[in-house]
Amino acid sequence: MREKTKIILDVDTGSDDAIAICAALLCEKLDVLGICTVGGNVEVKNTTDNTLRVVDCCGKPDTKVYRGAALPLASTLEPWSLQAQELPRKEGVKDQEIAVHTDHLPLPPTALRAQEKSAVVFLIETLLAAEDGEITLVPVGPMTNLALAIRADERILPKIRRVVMMGGSHDVYPRTQASEFNVWADPEAVEIVLQSGVPVTMVSLDATSHACLDRAQAEQLRQIDSPPARLCAELVEHRLKASAAEGDADGKGVGAAIHDALTVCAVLHPEVLTETVLTSCHVDLGHGYAYGETVLGRNYKFSEMPKNCLYAKSADSELFFDWLYGVLKKAASR
Repeated sequence: MREKTKIILDVDTGSDDAIAICAALLCEKLDVLGICTVGGNVEVKNTTDNTLRVVDCCGKPDTKVYRGAALPLASTLEPWSLQAQELPRKEGVKDQEIAVHTDHLPLPPTALRAQEKSAVVFLIETLLAAEDGEITLVPVGPMTNLALAIRADERILPKIRRVVMMGGSHDVYPRTQASEFNVWADPEAVEIVLQSGVPVTMVSLDATSHACLDRAQAEQLRQIDSPPARLCAELVEHRLKASAAEGDADGKGVGAAIHDALTVCAVLHPEVLTETVLTSCHVDLGHGYAYGETVLGRNYKFSEMPKNCLYAKSADSELFFDWLYGVLKKAASR
């Protein structure tokens, strides 16, 4: 049997994070060494609690969860900044019934608890104990934990096989006129990772917007009739409802992007990313209108800047759904 791919998830759970966690924990080809949490979609106390609830729902109580950074590296230090005003998200800012990410997932409370060790310490210790190129990191929220770990101990860098991250945008900008949420939430952290020299695959909004699930597919997941599959179905339907409320879909089958689960799929099946380009990529840190923008090399072939990022621009929606359905279906039969 082929050796499992060792990964560490870094999440800000979150509806699509929850689906990604289900897929990763239930996939027989992945070995999830641990799950780190970070503040992002909701406050870190909630992302941690939500993560533990999903772990419990999947019947994987031995999976260790490590609470990470509550706030970005630098962007909340200026009280007039947009991040300082919106992170963490204030109660009542948005109707929880139609928010894409709610404070609590539709799961019962769990007796599971996060580890005493912090996410950053866990990352450093686990990577230092690994062989070179042994572990793939899958951050699908703000990248604060990984950036702190890199700054604290650069000896971890050779241990990282690849960073497969959800974030960035070139043509799609739902957060600001220039930036995608995960990068916008901690731009300095993403730039630290991009400058680190580790191989980075950026599963951008450009790609995830091509891998949407609709109501019919949600119903297919529900018919699997396992707790994780029912959860995934409910979250897809919730995201469809939230997208419709925001004017991003009509709520009648257009489809909702499941960004983070696509990123997990890409770890095992890079072919799900149907249009990629190896290019230079850096984050605008100028605190202007483009703060948090992922800036790609203008000329992919002739740019003199080092090509530090495999940037995904599109994805195969059918392959993605077939993989997710297959993982949940097989797990339900075990």
